[in-house]
Formats: sequence, C-alpha cells, structure tokens
Amino acid sequence: MNTSPFEAAVTRAVVKLLLGTRKLKPGVAITGGDPLEIEDQIKMGRHAVETDADVLHLEYRDRPTPALTGITMFLARDGRCHIQSGCRLWLSKSGNRGLILPQDHVRGHFRLAPREILHIDGKPADDLSEGIECASTWLTRQVMRPGVQYDAGQCTLWAQAA
Repeated sequence: MNTSPFEAAVTRAVVKLLLGTRKLKPGVAITGGDPLEIEDQIKMGRHAVETDADVLHLEYRDRPTPALTGITMFLARDGRCHIQSGCRLWLSKSGNRGLILPQDHVRGHFRLAPREILHIDGKPADDLSEGIECASTWLTRQVMRPGVQYDAGQCTLWAQAA
C-alpha cells in the first residue's frame, strides 16, 4: 500500500474521532485514496457484500495541498450494498464522539461502531454546519500536533479492497 504520511495520519484521526477509545473489529474496514469512480464503487460494493463488511472510504486529494475531500460508505445489508457518497464528519461542541452526516436529502446520520456502521434516524440536534466545522477543526488539530502516537490496531486499511 502506498499511503502518504498525511493520509495515514488523517485516517487514524478519523477513526479516533468516530470510535473514541474503542477498537475497530472485523466487520468494518477503512480505506483511503482517490474519490471512487462509479466502476470502482460497484467493485467496492460487491466486495463489501462478499465479505459482509461495511466499508468507510476516505477520499483524499494531494494537489495543490493534501486534504480529506469526502467520505463514501458501503453498507452490506441482506446481500445488498447501500452506498452513501458525499458524506461529512460532524462533532458536537462538547466534543463527544463524531458522527457521519450523509448528504442533506438522506434521512438520519451514521455512527461507527467497532463491528459495523449504524444508521441512526434523525439529524443531530445541534447546528449541522457548526458541527461540520467543529469536526474539521478537531481533525486538523489532531493531524498537526507534533509527536502524536496512534495505536495502529485501531485502524484497518485496505489498499485496494475491490
């Protein structure tokens, strides 16, 4: 796998934001890389169904500056894969565990559990744009802190899951 130090740091920080001190277990995989074209989304969806694992794909760009640009989820349910693209991270002002917000027209939000991605009915009660900004600020602080050590066991990366 050819992961940049930036991508590795952001991926670890996202897992920390979404899971807190809990550990990722079989049933969920975190991938990262370029945004997926439709063919790659289909392959990833098939792989999620075949392995019965939910996949959280973090989308990165490296030019002009490295950045996390989006999130796509692949949710394996009953032999089918539900795909949610264009998702964003959200964090309350109190700084509790983060959530994943789907696009505005999709009902509810998602929470990363150690073994699956859970759909929760309803949007967070707090201001959505403020929570998105809070998550972005938190993530930036985590990635930019010098000497931060992460437990590699928190994070499972698949270079090419499809």
